[in-house]
Amino acid sequence: MRSRFYLVWAGVAVASWFIPQLVEALGGGIFYLVFLYGLLFWVAQATSWNMLSGFAGYFSFGQGAFFGAGVYTTAVLSARLGWPLLAAMAAGAVTAAAIAAFMGVVVFRLRILKGEIFALVTLAVAFVLASVARLVKFIDGGQGVSVTSLRLPEFFGDFSTSVYRAGALVAVLAVGLAAWIQRSRFGLGLSGIRDDEEVAEGLGVPTFRYKMIILTLSSALSGLSGALHALQIGYVTVDDVFNIRVPLFVILMSILGGTRHWMGPVVGAAVIHTLTDRLSAFGAENMNQIFLGLLLVVVVAALREGVYRRLVARRWVVLATFVATLALLAVTGWGGRLITQAGIAFGMAILVSLLPARLGSPAPAPREVT
Repeated sequence: MRSRFYLVWAGVAVASWFIPQLVEALGGGIFYLVFLYGLLFWVAQATSWNMLSGFAGYFSFGQGAFFGAGVYTTAVLSARLGWPLLAAMAAGAVTAAAIAAFMGVVVFRLRILKGEIFALVTLAVAFVLASVARLVKFIDGGQGVSVTSLRLPEFFGDFSTSVYRAGALVAVLAVGLAAWIQRSRFGLGLSGIRDDEEVAEGLGVPTFRYKMIILTLSSALSGLSGALHALQIGYVTVDDVFNIRVPLFVILMSILGGTRHWMGPVVGAAVIHTLTDRLSAFGAENMNQIFLGLLLVVVVAALREGVYRRLVARRWVVLATFVATLALLAVTGWGGRLITQAGIAFGMAILVSLLPARLGSPAPAPREVT
């Protein structure tokens, strides 16, 4: 079973590597690679957040801190000190993990720092790192850091292709690791911590060690994704890196898709990224926050288990709705770009999954997915 799992994820990684050739063969441009990179970036970030907050139940607002640590470590080491880019990116992941480990030693030893207090502590870490970056001239000093001259090794391809391919590898690593954790004994221990930490500890789960491992691991993935994102940003500034956008988006994506399953953040990232990208494309970028706010209210109030399990519970109806809607849009030409048409079809499929089986009856309870 494990060998099959590894083969599947190796196959996914190989297939994702050749997506640029497929896009080129279908006549697509750089736009599609940029869109796909953005999707993969959010998949990696949301998945890393969900490892701690979804699997272990420790709700965190600190995603921006770990993401920012990866961005700035890579930018400073590469642009200022001349480190090779891949080494600087690895250092970004290590730096994020080290910050998380230091925080974990403090907060996990103090049992009172749980729930909303833990969330506020993680948010404070992001504020502290932003202040340090702004005040220390070597890091930023309020001037920003240019990384426009940095490039990945030539075998990754041209700039857009290389950033996409690296983003795909990071996302596949994050999702594959999350899937493996959920199926492992380690994942069962994290579930016990989420449900009742004291009972789990009484049953022999090494709660402190498990929490330290998942916090460090999830932060390293966030830092690695941030390190790569420094290339996409081009010019790194404190206001662009240490803001509320990253933690807000990853929380919404994970809750929308479902925090109890590794596929939840993937589905949530696909919905939110496509929605925000298409709103921006149609000149309604200022409406993003309104739509996201309304969506968050709906999700918290009515979709606590997330969309993914509802999609699975009605998989055939959902698939038929998606295919039929996409075919209709393709024939009529309504919606323009393929991404817009796919987004509309996906939205219709989600709406169908949320409808009750009979008018006036509650929606079916989704089956447990393992």
